[in-house]
Amino acid sequence: MYSNYLFRPTLMAFLLIAFQGLTKAEQKQKYLPKEVTVFVTLKIKNNASQEHIKNFTEKYAAFVDKTEPDSLGWSYHQSGEKVILIERYKDEDANIVTAKNIAPNGIRYQLLKDQLELFTVEKVSVFGAFTKKLIDFNAMTAKKLNFKFPFQYNPFISGYSKNAR
Repeated sequence: MYSNYLFRPTLMAFLLIAFQGLTKAEQKQKYLPKEVTVFVTLKIKNNASQEHIKNFTEKYAAFVDKTEPDSLGWSYHQSGEKVILIERYKDEDANIVTAKNIAPNGIRYQLLKDQLELFTVEKVSVFGAFTKKLIDFNAMTAKKLNFKFPFQYNPFISGYSKNAR
């Protein structure tokens, strides 16, 4: 019976430490209920070498990482003769910053022009917690830039997105 009393405080201390560990783990995960994800389907132009594409996409991604703090992810993926650009944003306002940056006089306008020398944009698919505000802003930017490719909007139904930061 004496050993049973020693066991109870030890078990309680263990459970308390384990519970605190769970609480800290939950605090590290940051849920992003308003995330917007964009898939840009790019067709590789005939004269673009794989090395040139790799170098350019690394440069572009690094520039976005440095200049757009609410851009959560920016990655290019090979898909046959196409490249898929996946952009992740904290919310639609972060996506609007990107639209401002690629517009004439934006800090990324020249990079956009360089990208259009390597790729033809086939379509832009937007997913997530966007509103008419983003749709209208994208339409205005597309008009300024004379974009002729379609934008598709796919609203969020349910699920979650989280970031470890």
